[in-house]
Amino acid sequence: MAKAIVAIFKKTIKICILATTVIYIAASCTSAINPIYCSLFTFLALGFPFILLAMVLASLLAFFCFKKYAWIFSVLLLIGTKNIISTTGFHPFTITFKQEKPEGTIRLLSWNVNEFTPSERLKDTANSPRQKTLAFIKMINADVICLQDFRNYPNDATYRSSLLYIKDSLGYQYYYCSIDRQSESMPSKEDIYGSIIFSRFPIVDTGRTAYDSKDFPEHIAYAEILIGQKKVRFYNTHLSSMQLTAERKNAGLNYTFIQDDTAILLNKSKLARIAIFDSFHVKQAQIVKQQLNKSPIPFVFCADLNSVPSSYVYHHISSGLQDAFLQKGFGWGSTYDGLSNTLRIDVTLLSPELKVVQHYSPKLKASDHFPLVTDITLP
Repeated sequence: MAKAIVAIFKKTIKICILATTVIYIAASCTSAINPIYCSLFTFLALGFPFILLAMVLASLLAFFCFKKYAWIFSVLLLIGTKNIISTTGFHPFTITFKQEKPEGTIRLLSWNVNEFTPSERLKDTANSPRQKTLAFIKMINADVICLQDFRNYPNDATYRSSLLYIKDSLGYQYYYCSIDRQSESMPSKEDIYGSIIFSRFPIVDTGRTAYDSKDFPEHIAYAEILIGQKKVRFYNTHLSSMQLTAERKNAGLNYTFIQDDTAILLNKSKLARIAIFDSFHVKQAQIVKQQLNKSPIPFVFCADLNSVPSSYVYHHISSGLQDAFLQKGFGWGSTYDGLSNTLRIDVTLLSPELKVVQHYSPKLKASDHFPLVTDITLP
């Protein structure tokens, strides 16, 4: 009886090892296979870090269960090298951030600020998320700031204007906003939403490109900034949010729409939304890459991609570019405060001419995303 139980246990372990290996091989292909054709690769990309850990464990168990064939499982780990390199930072000795900027460097802050919620004067108390966000922006003293999910309100008796504070109080006189949309309830030039670029250096050229969909009013924006005698182009964008926390407001309806970030049927399950939006992200990534390829000068690309580094979207955009986190970071570098500590969905990418000096992303509880601070040198 005992022998039979042991035999069943060993057989179960072997089946688990083989199943894990098959899943790992499939997950290693997420960077190359467009999820539009198979949404399964969307979820394999999201789970790649955990699948990698499972494969490492399976390889160790294989030495006991498969003996002379165990080396094959270790070799199969190499299939995921591309995803391992894109998801993991290998610089443990560069994670200490130096507040003082090294001479000759430009400091960049990229951050999804969650619409600067709350901006109502009655709710915007001393320890509110908005105040924490603005305090960090002031403390980090960046030269260029790229903010996604930026919302500004008129500076009146009800609301506070974050744009005016950053421009006048913090000294960022130059700025450009994509203005993805303006409020219909409060039609005002100050009441805007979009991706915004602030600079302490002169902005000499700007532009924006809309994503090709009426349901997604967001843009990829750029500002060409004159730093000394050199020009650098800074891109800033926010790929469509997946609206995982949005809920149907009226259970009696078959469907309903939301207008906060996108227009999507809310009667879809969360898994269905993830798959749907990943296909949208692929189309947006293609537009982004076209624009980056057109840049005539060195550039920096800041974004909330809403896609992980093992995804097709990330690899399509980052091809041929430097990832600031991979250059100077360590671990998996989560940038989203929720769901999983493996979600590095915010990026700072640079053209090859630029050099990353240091990169810093503190786990600051202000927005639902963490800030990305990067010091760079120009060519």
